[in-house]
Amino acid sequence: MEKQKSNEWEKYIKRFKDFPPDHAFDAFKNEYYYEAVGVLHGFIESQLRNLLLAFSSINQKSELSNIWDINERLDFRNLSNVLFVIHLISKKEYDTLNSLNSLRNEIIHKYFYDPYENMYFGVSHKKFLSIFKPSYNLSYDLIEKIDKMYEDENNKK
Repeated sequence: MEKQKSNEWEKYIKRFKDFPPDHAFDAFKNEYYYEAVGVLHGFIESQLRNLLLAFSSINQKSELSNIWDINERLDFRNLSNVLFVIHLISKKEYDTLNSLNSLRNEIIHKYFYDPYENMYFGVSHKKFLSIFKPSYNLSYDLIEKIDKMYEDENNKK
């Protein structure tokens, strides 16, 4: 990974102009489905990591340095499993996350398949829409959940 001085990174590092979930939603509206799912999936994965970090630092009184590296090694599926087991996400949120992860895998791994015997292995618009919109909403719910955890902790002090 290339490192940049803190005052130079904006010149060299590509970032989204919009907040990532909104960028993903715009990509979806403009029929850039591959980008829409990739961006939303990546953003939600980072929020799942942040949720686990918040829980660990607040409730377990763990130093972030002790858990940071381990947290970074967890993939999307493992993060959602852990968060569900420790009751930080509901069954509905867990199901939405699993659907998004399956959609992402289906698009990433089957997007370039050629039709086989006139059968295309893509994703229908109806299925895509039924997964993408709840996932988009969940991205904001996760942000609120993390903020609330820190807010509740600060109010205890």
